[in-house]
Amino acid sequence: MKKLLLILISTFTLSSCSQEKTIDLIDSTLSNLKIKKEKCLTEFIKNQKITESESIILIPEIADKGDGFITVNGHILIVNNKNGKINSRFSEKESWYSDAVRIENIDVKHQPYQISKKSKTIGILIEYHGSSGSNPYSSKELSLFIRNGEKLERVLKDYPIYTINGETNGINSGDFVEHKKVIEPNIHSKTKFFDLKITNSIIKTQLTEGTEKTIEKSEKIENLKYKNGKYKNVL
Repeated sequence: MKKLLLILISTFTLSSCSQEKTIDLIDSTLSNLKIKKEKCLTEFIKNQKITESESIILIPEIADKGDGFITVNGHILIVNNKNGKINSRFSEKESWYSDAVRIENIDVKHQPYQISKKSKTIGILIEYHGSSGSNPYSSKELSLFIRNGEKLERVLKDYPIYTINGETNGINSGDFVEHKKVIEPNIHSKTKFFDLKITNSIIKTQLTEGTEKTIEKSEKIENLKYKNGKYKNVL
């Protein structure tokens, strides 16, 4: 009787351990894509859980690399959390390029904006930073994807939602122009995909021997409309 009880306990323990074991979604996805991890920008590989059953995996695969530049293939996938199966995907060769303006960070945003009544939206936000001391530059560019069955379709590509650039003496004085854009979907749009209203706040500043002063503030309104599968600027 004791022996039977021991066997039952051991079986239950092994079963529990098996159920608790989870796969590494990043390694599984890389294996499915036949991409070696060392061939990627590993610091920017992302795994974001979006539901109990699925996660978004971002794989920035190095396409080409040389003296001071790098070209990246973009892979964005929605995978099953339990078995790693790829349910939806987007892949593009030479999606991003980095040279004097380097890639600083890549973020994955789930449902950053409601752009239609039904579509699930994924946002990819890429930050760039310039290396010039006399002409500093930083930007954030947004791409939006919708899920359509096994495909992730890009409806907005590399739209700059933030930029700052300037001219300086390389030490503590210079002039800067900053653009901050806020996106507001018009949920009352009569089209399938909502129009996007963009408020562009423009700030001009002057830095004199380390002291910063705002010179001018202004706003501009832009409108993006969905046309032939893409969002385009409409005057």
